[in-house]
Amino acid sequence: MIDLDPVLRPWRGTTPWQTPLPTWGRESAGSAFRSLVRAYGLNLTAYEPPDEEWIVVRNGEATAIASALFPLAFVTDGLAAIVRTTLPQLTLVALASTVAVDYRASADVLRDTLLRDGWTNDFSPDGFCVSDLLVESVQPV
Repeated sequence: MIDLDPVLRPWRGTTPWQTPLPTWGRESAGSAFRSLVRAYGLNLTAYEPPDEEWIVVRNGEATAIASALFPLAFVTDGLAAIVRTTLPQLTLVALASTVAVDYRASADVLRDTLLRDGWTNDFSPDGFCVSDLLVESVQPV
């Protein structure tokens, strides 16, 4: 189980959904990943700004799922070198599967960063997958 607290803790106290971080935000993230897609022939499979907070790119089975608000990406081995080289400002977290329960984080750290609006009863900070993060980060209407 990968503990995301050390990864997320530096962004506590920021509000990138209101004021973009100096080196990363919806506009710069979208532009960076569109350039990555063009340069490496990847597929941009999900990102519809301004509402979506995650950008998903794929190359066959290789996947990178990046936050549009925080300089953070969950990346499989097949894309890790490309993302690390092309976007060195990102913090990379290993991704084995989008549906494997591989991560945990403290509730307060999640509320201060990726899941500012909380989560449903189906989500547990003690064990979740990346797909859970994507679903839970959708803003309530």
